[in-house]
Amino acid sequence: MVRAVVTTNGGVTANINKNNSGAQRVSVSTPSISTANSLRSLTDVNATTLTDGALIQYDATTDKFTTRNELQTTTGTITFNGGNF
Repeated sequence: MVRAVVTTNGGVTANINKNNSGAQRVSVSTPSISTANSLRSLTDVNATTLTDGALIQYDATTDKFTTRNELQTTTGTITFNGGNF
């Protein structure tokens, strides 16, 4: 018999019983999806030069999103659409 329980914090416990031999209880913890609690701690974000009013822009050369106060492009064309309000 195997009985498993998933706890509210993502942990999994299982009881394994086959003729009272072998493991009687097994605990498995599942890894969290992300431990990041801020934009700066994400691995694909470069926010080292974060200043007031900065925007975030994707930089293909570094394959990261970068914070900056001036939008830059290597193609010469930037289309900025802020949406409708």
